[in-house]
Amino acid sequence: MKRKNEESYTTGEFARYFGIKKDTLLYYDKIGLFSPAGVRPNGYRYYTPAQVEAFGALRSLREMNVPIQEIREYFGSPTPARLKEMAAKQAEKLQEEIRRLRETQLLFEKLAAMVAEADQAPKERVLIRSLPAARYSYSRSASSGASGIGQQWLDMYSRFLEETGATGAVPVGSIVSREDLQNRQFGRIARLFIQRRNGESVREGGQFAVIYHQGDYETVPGVYPFFLDEIERLGFCAAGDAYEDYLIAELATARPEEYVTRITVRISPK
Repeated sequence: MKRKNEESYTTGEFARYFGIKKDTLLYYDKIGLFSPAGVRPNGYRYYTPAQVEAFGALRSLREMNVPIQEIREYFGSPTPARLKEMAAKQAEKLQEEIRRLRETQLLFEKLAAMVAEADQAPKERVLIRSLPAARYSYSRSASSGASGIGQQWLDMYSRFLEETGATGAVPVGSIVSREDLQNRQFGRIARLFIQRRNGESVREGGQFAVIYHQGDYETVPGVYPFFLDEIERLGFCAAGDAYEDYLIAELATARPEEYVTRITVRISPK
């Protein structure tokens, strides 16, 4: 790169100074974002020392992911007020991106925790646990209940994701109502749920019975008779809805027999 007191720089020299490709300068010129000081009679573009600082500012804005259109508009008529406005706008966007990335991080942490829990949990054994309060978002109740994880469940699932704005990677569970537990109807899904920090509803903490079942979805209803009988044998009765969490499912394995479902229900002494 020539010293700043020299007259001009070739496109290659200017590009090397900023560690970019010549094509970047040619593209910026083509779209009217940053043009050379002039073109010599032989057709070669050249840049002047006065352009170094301006291009450095442009590069800083691009490194901060400010869109090219906004940079073009700003450099068309730069003022302190417009810089302040642009900076505030970009700060707001970054804050939203930070929030989104944090939610993504928490999602991956949850998925990893679910797989670890499923790997370590004893299968087909009823456990009595004290669980803390948790926040949930719930789908609308199904008028007749969905039968297993079939088309009706998938329709509920699609509507639920759309209503909550959740992504398909968010773990969605199913609820078997307390009424159906009492009536020994275990194949119907009353509604769906997502556990989330900003959920609209709170499930109070307390004493719960938990069982981990390994097998495909069709085998889950068959777990309930044993589950409820064991709860009674241990001196309790079901006192709430049953929550089905699919800890290991399609995302984790292509073998349905390896699926792991955690069923949790609030209990009270008989």
